[in-house]
Amino acid sequence: MEHTLQDTDFLVSQTDAKGKILFANEDFCKIAGYTLEELMGQPHSIVRHPDMPKAAFKDLWDTVKSGKVWKGYVKNATKNGGFYWVFATVYPNIACG
Repeated sequence: MEHTLQDTDFLVSQTDAKGKILFANEDFCKIAGYTLEELMGQPHSIVRHPDMPKAAFKDLWDTVKSGKVWKGYVKNATKNGGFYWVFATVYPNIACG
């Protein structure tokens, strides 16, 4: 079943360089159907929908690892077997200093 996001939904997650979740905001948890505790330390692929081609994520990671911002539509899976679409903006983590 598709979950349609509201205009006020603003999903935020942060991963380490290996894709493990370090943070997810309340909207992300609510829409995905997980608690923050369930998400912490898990691979971000926990919300990957099987319809998403692996090539899309290769492009995402190649772009971010090169220090650039990636943008695109992503179909994610919910814990209960549903799905939702997001227009994702993925920023590289660039250390200051």
